[in-house]
Amino acid sequence: MLVHKGLRNRTRLTQTSYRSAVSETVKGIQGADSDREMAEVWGVSSGTVVNARNRNADLSAVSLLRLGERFGPAALDTVLHLIGARAVDREAIAVDVSSIPCDVAGVLPMLIDLFRDGECSDADVRTLERAGAIDCLCGIADMLRNKRDAMRTGSVSELRGAA
Repeated sequence: MLVHKGLRNRTRLTQTSYRSAVSETVKGIQGADSDREMAEVWGVSSGTVVNARNRNADLSAVSLLRLGERFGPAALDTVLHLIGARAVDREAIAVDVSSIPCDVAGVLPMLIDLFRDGECSDADVRTLERAGAIDCLCGIADMLRNKRDAMRTGSVSELRGAA
């Protein structure tokens, strides 16, 4: 297995692992909705939903990308995990680094207050969501994770030299 500066595949990349990841993704998004409801929102046939969920066929690249388009980039994370990656909104990459300390300082008292009981309740999450704290922290984490991964993988020219 090719390993470059600490990044490696999380699961062996095979047709079976791909189908399993797609199945997990579809099941997670679909929840209790019917195949027809899922297909309508996703923009595919109900047969595609059934085949993807039951690992009966490979999902086309267009249908996979449509999942990300309709349900957000994070919907692709289970599949991207096969290559040790995550999907991130473009906006999440553009973080004003100089504002990070103030942003964290602004969110920290709320986190302390809500989580001091050792629980993370639905009400706590709703409060954090209303305050924009979750998106704030996720944006910072995504920016740092992207920077770390870019640092680990190096430049394209470094990758060519390692091959």
